[in-house]
Amino acid sequence: MAETKEMKAGMTEQKKQAVIEQLWLTYYNDTLFAKGMITEEQRNKMRVMIKSRTAAKTR
Repeated sequence: MAETKEMKAGMTEQKKQAVIEQLWLTYYNDTLFAKGMITEEQRNKMRVMIKSRTAAKTR
């Protein structure tokens, strides 16, 4: 029973880290776009890549 609780806590921590990572990557991506360093197309491509990367980590 104790192992199950530890595993659930670990999974929760992994999901938490994945969400934090997604937030930071999205922030940097949007900042680069706002400063004109990347195009809207590049921003959108990166947004899809960020979402797919973090979605894979939460599974």
